[in-house]
Amino acid sequence: MTHALMLLQQCAYARVLCEFHRRRAPRGGSEGLVPTTADELVDSVRRLKACDQRWEGMRRMLGADDLARVRVARALYLQSMRRSAPARLGPWSDCCGVDCMPPSHLLEWVSYDLECMELADLEASMGPEEAALYACAMDRPT
Repeated sequence: MTHALMLLQQCAYARVLCEFHRRRAPRGGSEGLVPTTADELVDSVRRLKACDQRWEGMRRMLGADDLARVRVARALYLQSMRRSAPARLGPWSDCCGVDCMPPSHLLEWVSYDLECMELADLEASMGPEEAALYACAMDRPT
């Protein structure tokens, strides 16, 4: 299970890098962020595809019960990341334009957005058993 969770996190980070580089892509004459090079964008897409392929291979090897536990554990991790968002994002607002945002902060915003979307997808696709496991785990004191 630990290997599957690590692989999911690698895939998530690869997704973040792709989106980060996409948002930093050159914009005709735009000031601010140093634009992503074509090589950086291509490398991030290649990395994401490789991660997705490794996850698909792992997913096919997992039994239904193991996959449910992995999905619930991932959702719990994403919940903890959501709770840490105020500390990670600080006083910045996503109303600020991308062009004036420091790269490290843009990376955090992209991470936060993708974590929220992944969590919503996981929660929406949980079967009854997964939802019950998830609810029980959410009710446990931390």
